[in-house]
Amino acid sequence: MQITRRTFVAGAGALAAKKRLVIDTHLEVWTLDDPRFPFHNPDGRNVRPKMAAPVENQVEVMREFGIKYAVLINPRPYYGWDNTYFVYCLKTYPNLFVVQGLIDPENPNAAERLRYWMEQGLQGMRFEPIYHPRSTWLNARDQYPLWREAERLGAVFNYYILPHQMPMLEEMAGRFPGVKIVVDHLGKPDLKLPDPWPEFRRLFRLKRFPQVWVSASEPYELSITKDYPYRDTYPFFKAVYEEFGAGKLIWGTGYPRPRWELPMDKELEFVDRHLDFYTARDRELLLGENALRIWKFPDA
Repeated sequence: MQITRRTFVAGAGALAAKKRLVIDTHLEVWTLDDPRFPFHNPDGRNVRPKMAAPVENQVEVMREFGIKYAVLINPRPYYGWDNTYFVYCLKTYPNLFVVQGLIDPENPNAAERLRYWMEQGLQGMRFEPIYHPRSTWLNARDQYPLWREAERLGAVFNYYILPHQMPMLEEMAGRFPGVKIVVDHLGKPDLKLPDPWPEFRRLFRLKRFPQVWVSASEPYELSITKDYPYRDTYPFFKAVYEEFGAGKLIWGTGYPRPRWELPMDKELEFVDRHLDFYTARDRELLLGENALRIWKFPDA
């Protein structure tokens, strides 16, 4: 077999991963044309991806690169509040995955829906106020029953959130300290702004809460240049690292191949080579060990 540079790099990445615990904490999967798992866009739109990204693709990637576990995320535009496909994933591959599902936060029965899906094996929910930039539901009083139930159940809440919405999350983190919180994708700094830092620094106020972690992930979504290795994002990754510390950061990717934005060897290379302010110990925490403090993985 001819050994190409890409084959060599991928093999090297796999070898490196197998020497340490690696957990992908953000992986969105979906099928196409499977009548068991129809799409239910919550906004009533007919949104259809160009290709499938089924869980089986991710199983292959995990085996190739020595990734022990992954956190599956329900992609909102496709399945909406229906987490059935992810229950299937858990039952089919019980030793590989945990799941963060979706529920409608404005549903009066949201606490009941949280309880139902956690009884099906999910460990928490993802909320996406980023799609409602002017909404104030996040810290509304009618959200309190949902958060109280989350404390009782030991649920994890992911937040895909804009910087100006951070004060609402800060209020709820202070009011309900028993809910573990993950802020997705570095808190989404807007690099298109003339000066993104005043808004972005709102994220830093969350560092005082021991139950809050930040996902240091998806540089390609944040970058303006879109040129790997996304140097324009480095200052933001470094600032979050300096404010929160390596013990409060986790790593995730996005989609399995062939849908992925960045191949897995490059995802790992970005952390291992280009974010050179991380120490070797920092990378062990970021790439795997910190996730064990958030979710209950099989046999972990």
